[in-house]
Amino acid sequence: MLKMLLVDDEPLIVQGLRAVIQEFDEEIEIIGTAKNGMEALTHFANEPCDLVITDIKMPKMDGLQLIEAWKKEQPETKFIVLSGFQEFEYVKRGLAIGIENYLLKPLNEMELLETITQIKEKVEADFQATGDDAAYYILRDNALWRWLNDRIGMEDWKERMALYKMPLAKEMRTALVWIQPLYGQVDRTADGWKKLQSHLRAEYPFMLLNPEEELLIGLMAEDDDGIAADIATVYEKISTLIGVEQCFFLMSEVGTGTAYFPKAFRGLEQLLQERLVSSPGTLISADKILPHRWRPNFSQHQLARALVLQEKEKTLTWLDNFFSEWEAHLYESDPHQVIRVLSEVALMMSESDPEQLLKAIRRLDGAATPCELKTTMLELIHPFFDRNQHDDNSKSPIIQKIISYVTEHFMEGMSLKTLGAKFHINAVYLGQLFQKEVGSHFTDYLNQYRVNHAKEVLMTTKQPVTAIAEESGYTDMAYFYRQFKKYTGYTPNGFRKKEKVQ
Repeated sequence: MLKMLLVDDEPLIVQGLRAVIQEFDEEIEIIGTAKNGMEALTHFANEPCDLVITDIKMPKMDGLQLIEAWKKEQPETKFIVLSGFQEFEYVKRGLAIGIENYLLKPLNEMELLETITQIKEKVEADFQATGDDAAYYILRDNALWRWLNDRIGMEDWKERMALYKMPLAKEMRTALVWIQPLYGQVDRTADGWKKLQSHLRAEYPFMLLNPEEELLIGLMAEDDDGIAADIATVYEKISTLIGVEQCFFLMSEVGTGTAYFPKAFRGLEQLLQERLVSSPGTLISADKILPHRWRPNFSQHQLARALVLQEKEKTLTWLDNFFSEWEAHLYESDPHQVIRVLSEVALMMSESDPEQLLKAIRRLDGAATPCELKTTMLELIHPFFDRNQHDDNSKSPIIQKIISYVTEHFMEGMSLKTLGAKFHINAVYLGQLFQKEVGSHFTDYLNQYRVNHAKEVLMTTKQPVTAIAEESGYTDMAYFYRQFKKYTGYTPNGFRKKEKVQ
């Protein structure tokens, strides 16, 4: 649990921070608040604290004086500085004594929460920053990462560029390289990894570590040949220090100026799924992607039937066959289509649980190898069958929701497709599950319900048949007449006459 202290002489600021932070993450413990640095030191310096958020300008003791004094008691505590003054002299002093980020008032809530998230991850991983430049690089990497993700405005970014003394390089050719160590295979505390960071930081001003401690390097050269030479140099350095076969190596298209880097990063994100069909150590770039000549053959109906009938072995066999066929065509396959198919399967198994579905899709999108993908699917399949071992006489929660929805909204247009979208479940799977548990096709069930409603209105009112049809959910009168006669043997008027409703 992250322990946090709030220090500001404006009560409304403190109240607002407390509300936003506690709503954002219940696992954050706010150990207290203080109106100035002196009060914070007196009452809280001896209590364990991971993060202090403090204003700069306060009576008795300002924020920077607080940080300097606090670090003598708890050197590992991290700090976020709030400032109503757009003066970088304060920030430079903060850099010298070690801060994670500074935020200008009025606060950007998203920037605050992102910074807290990153600090929490560092604390949980027992991240230890060493060296005179550690605080500077933590702060700079944080800003660079948010800039690449379009979370910093242009004017704010220009100010930060000036603060970090980084070149604008408007006319130079630029490209972005993303180096991702294989999960579980690269020791990020080892000397080789640390030396690689040190060498790349010294050589490239736009090198940063992202929150996952992956490397992003902004290359700048006079021409495209210079960019190619830089890539070769980076590749050689990685090969020497940790081995290129231990990393995925992604490169953006070449652009112009450092302002191109955020666009380059978006392009790299589009390349992430290409890791699935590439060997570690090979360069993944838009111009080197092989033609995608193979796409998976996917029968939704066959798999949906296995899931509905709780045929676990058949489902696992389907999964084995899918991955065996894919791996036989791996380097000519379209990874985006593979992810699309597996996402459809995850949609079937989510059973109208948006949170579970979102978690599954994120894991599928983030997988870097076929093995990771298959493991993720197995971790979805086993709980799915475990939680669906219910009594045969009961209806599953999703079918109960559908029946309840029909009861309340039968007069509105609906289909398996629209219900699937509304309840976050695959329409094919929903149709088969509905037929198994209810005993009829969904369309037959809906028409039967609507006709029963029409029968009741015909017997108890003198409304025109056209109005009754519309009230029962039918906009096509011919279709209403056909369905009514199918289920009653009479036309609506014939049924009314038979029941002797005048």
